[in-house]
Amino acid sequence: MATFVATLKRLKTWQEVDLVTESPLPQAELARGYVYQQWVNATGLNKERHRFILSLRNRAPGALRVVLEAAGHDPAEVEHFHDGRRAVGIGAAHLMDGMVISLPVSPKWAASWLDVDISRVAEDDIETDQDRVRHCSTPDEADEHEAWARGTGIGSLTNPSQLLDSWAEFFPALERLPRFDRDLRALDPKWFRSVRDLLADLQSTAAHHWDVERSPEPAWQNPHITPESQTRRHLCTFPDPDLDGRPVCFSWHGRMTPGKGRLYFRLIPERKTFRLAYVGSKPGSDRLSN
Repeated sequence: MATFVATLKRLKTWQEVDLVTESPLPQAELARGYVYQQWVNATGLNKERHRFILSLRNRAPGALRVVLEAAGHDPAEVEHFHDGRRAVGIGAAHLMDGMVISLPVSPKWAASWLDVDISRVAEDDIETDQDRVRHCSTPDEADEHEAWARGTGIGSLTNPSQLLDSWAEFFPALERLPRFDRDLRALDPKWFRSVRDLLADLQSTAAHHWDVERSPEPAWQNPHITPESQTRRHLCTFPDPDLDGRPVCFSWHGRMTPGKGRLYFRLIPERKTFRLAYVGSKPGSDRLSN
């Protein structure tokens, strides 16, 4: 618990923290037969730590379900699983673009990211997907997310116009074709958050994880970045004004869910930037217009 509080304090130096728990704290079991209230009463120092925890919890508007519903999420429409077990808290962090904070009681929690399997109701079918969720159980693990924590102002961008207006502030390493702006303004709202998060990952990749002298390909900070297959590359070829309007293949792409969304771009090694060409539905039988 001392490490847990130290981790919260580390996070609080970077941004305001809203701590949301699934169950009431006093009866929460920290170990078999040992509940939170027993820990609070054990020492005066624990009482001080408890007051700090409450100061963060009091900022939050309520339990997990209340927080999710207030943000427009229906918990009944999606389930999250980690390591084969249903994970309500991890799922809530994923939906809210937040972070999971665990007690360091097992080696399995010594990780800065957690894999999550997602099942989502989609019309008459169930869509499945996989993703990662930010996580920490010690201050050192939290340090990996410092840039994200300091830059979560991006979460205040809630529509394409705001995102484009703030582009220079949040995405200086990402260039855009004019058609990308048109695509973004016409984007299906269900993909906005996925696109916003993908852009943040691309910015981090280009700015901090690309040593062009060692490798032509960066260390991708998003697990869903891949090049397009040879048979589909004609679907992601666009005129590039930077090359006198010559058609260029923007093969690299990220995926957006729910459904099949795509964001196509190409690498510009000489400037350590990515140039974005298209965002929207996965190109299929109908060729994209220029």
